Amino acid sequence: MKALRETIAAFGVLFSIATVAMHYAELPNRIPTHFNAHGVVNGWGDKSSLWTLVGVACGVYLVMTLFRFLPAKAISLPVPAERRVAAMPIAFAMVGWMKAEMAWIFAADTWFLVAVAQGHCKGLIPWFTPVVLVTLSGTVAYYFWQMTRIEG
Repeated sequence: MKALRETIAAFGVLFSIATVAMHYAELPNRIPTHFNAHGVVNGWGDKSSLWTLVGVACGVYLVMTLFRFLPAKAISLPVPAERRVAAMPIAFAMVGWMKAEMAWIFAADTWFLVAVAQGHCKGLIPWFTPVVLVTLSGTVAYYFWQMTRIEG
């Protein structure tokens, strides 16, 4: 399962990089840089800001990858001390899935920025933000629930 998560996350980051690289030359100098909660463009900037978005996506991917190498005492878990060792693999799985989700959230955001800049659409699809919020919070809730089921 870990290999699947890592593959999904890596492809999300690669999709962001490829999207910008393939379309950068044809984009206008001024592109959308932000959408409001309804998916309407409410910020514009230089097309080079796409590379900043890709850099942030890569940074998030790297930080979430390095999470696994933190000392165990540095990780706060919502379980009693005697269940901590059993909860660590669950925490790592949660971060792994969140990394994959975040990579594809950045990939989708990058794709929408390019599509709007090219005139293919007017903004984000209206359900983008709710889906992002439900997906991320659902992942956290599921893995926290898994931690509560650990027998002491």
